[in-house]
Amino acid sequence: MQVESLGRYRIEKELGRGAMGRVFLAYDPTIDRRVAIKTIQIFASLPEAERAQARERFLREARSAGKLLHPGIVTIFDVGEAEGVPYLAMEFVEGETLDAACREEALLPVPVVVTLVAAAADALAFAHERGVIHRDIKPANLMRSGDRAVKIMDFGLAKSQATSMTHDGALFGTPNYMSPEQVRGEPLDGRTDLFSLGVVCYEMLTGVKPFGGDSISSVLYRIVHEPPRDAPVTLDRVPPSLATFLGSALAKHSADRFPDGAAFAAALRRAGAAAGTAAKVDAIGPAAVTASVPPVRKPVPPQPRRQAPPARRSLVPWIVLAALAVAGIGAAVLLHVGPFAPPKVAMLTARVRTEPPGLPIRMNGAPLSGDTVEFPAGGPFAVLGASQGCREAKHRLEAADAGAEIVLVLDPDHAAVAIDPGVPGARVVVNGAEAGTVPATIDIDLCRNTTVELRAEGYRNAVTTIPAKATPLDARSAAGGLKLELIPTGRLLFPVTRVPTQFFVDGKPAARASSGLELPAGTHEVRATIDDRFVDVAVRLEVPPGGTATAAFPMPALARLVVQTFPPNCRVELKRAGSKFRPMGETPLRYEVAAGSYVLRVESPLSGESREQDISLSPGINAPIRVSFGRTGR
Repeated sequence: MQVESLGRYRIEKELGRGAMGRVFLAYDPTIDRRVAIKTIQIFASLPEAERAQARERFLREARSAGKLLHPGIVTIFDVGEAEGVPYLAMEFVEGETLDAACREEALLPVPVVVTLVAAAADALAFAHERGVIHRDIKPANLMRSGDRAVKIMDFGLAKSQATSMTHDGALFGTPNYMSPEQVRGEPLDGRTDLFSLGVVCYEMLTGVKPFGGDSISSVLYRIVHEPPRDAPVTLDRVPPSLATFLGSALAKHSADRFPDGAAFAAALRRAGAAAGTAAKVDAIGPAAVTASVPPVRKPVPPQPRRQAPPARRSLVPWIVLAALAVAGIGAAVLLHVGPFAPPKVAMLTARVRTEPPGLPIRMNGAPLSGDTVEFPAGGPFAVLGASQGCREAKHRLEAADAGAEIVLVLDPDHAAVAIDPGVPGARVVVNGAEAGTVPATIDIDLCRNTTVELRAEGYRNAVTTIPAKATPLDARSAAGGLKLELIPTGRLLFPVTRVPTQFFVDGKPAARASSGLELPAGTHEVRATIDDRFVDVAVRLEVPPGGTATAAFPMPALARLVVQTFPPNCRVELKRAGSKFRPMGETPLRYEVAAGSYVLRVESPLSGESREQDISLSPGINAPIRVSFGRTGR
């Protein structure tokens, strides 16, 4: 279900979602602009003791990043909380991230790369001067807007140099773009972002990552100990000036790199200008001579010695192994092959947990014991899963998960929803059952369709249906958005009667007043009764908004009932078919009632004898009905 609003923001559509929350395109009516809203829903799954502290840290650090007003940084307009969900309201930028420009078949021209990366370095210099480092610079966090403009995204989730939202020792960042000091867990400053930006620059120029590898551990080792690998590109793509620049940008020790973003940007622009000049010289001189000059790299400081890799083994033992297996020779014999025994399969490990915590975890459908999963580096890769009620989360393992923490995030299957439309006494009805009056907090089962209705006298009913598997935010937005609409009123006037008359409106007694009765506009049933004359008539009429309607009843004609008895003073009772007898008085009796059919009963006070008979009364005066006790006849 689509969320309609979040705080003052009107949601237009969902842009994406991840483990921490969802991103929406929204409209801010206060200042008439479109914004990107990022909700952070992971706090709801934290233990109560940690939730408030974690939320406060997030809001404090996001507000710090919100002070970064720079054309190269996506601006944070607002940080707040709505319906219990923290959110960021950010500048909405139309464009594409630089991921696509890092493939060999889609590389941008070198001058464009230089312009974009230098602009990003200028923006980082601005942030670093204000004590905020990003710690996750990568192509996916760099948005290209227009031909040569770039904006850094997700600064709202960056870290102040004085604070940290992660646990001590946790890995924060994307492995291929991390700096050596980040890998080693050392204190960080702005130079870690510049190293990451250098990796981005290398990749945009060459189409490959400078520190590749088949596993997380191999990538991290190369970042710390090995120089960038040679790129399969021509020299006119990465001339000596840019190769020298990259050598400084990717130096292992932060002291050997550019001191700040301004120096990084200036050096890159100089290298790019020199590359442009070199290209013109190449166009004049023989290309073959130029192509023979190897790339110039800045000398890399001595690194700790690395143990030599084991010698490459021959394929012959493996052929023998296969032949023995086909021949049916037992595996125990193979243990004696000695140096030709197959190497042990490399296994990777990762931590895994659920949000909310403590849910059972399955691996390929079987229960997983503990919070660590082990899997082969080369596959096949298993699927992790967890469920709660109708909720289910899955994650297919891959080599990049090695050493990381995998979080299976499941939305809650119940949500407490607050309802208060501002109309005291309004009733809440859930799935047809009364659930109290407002203000009310109701528990919604998010695994089934739930209909929530508000009812109040003088208001039109308000109803919404929350579909099965809706998120808690969807449920709160839907139920919390219920509003009661006041029905306009009109007045009803009752007719003047010569005998006491009781009036009813929609089944409820109504007192007659000279000013009339105020009612909600619309159709109503009005009844008039005169009990002792057996009068009961009803009409349906329309009360106009702001107007007046007069009830006009088709009153029945009256008939005069005359009863004479011998002896006199007998009790007389009368009833309609299907009703109870009503006392009318003693004989001789003269009484007016509605014309029609009745059952008459007369009882002698002397003998206690009673007689009943069906009678039909015509409008006007009817012939006397005579009853004699002691003899028959009238």
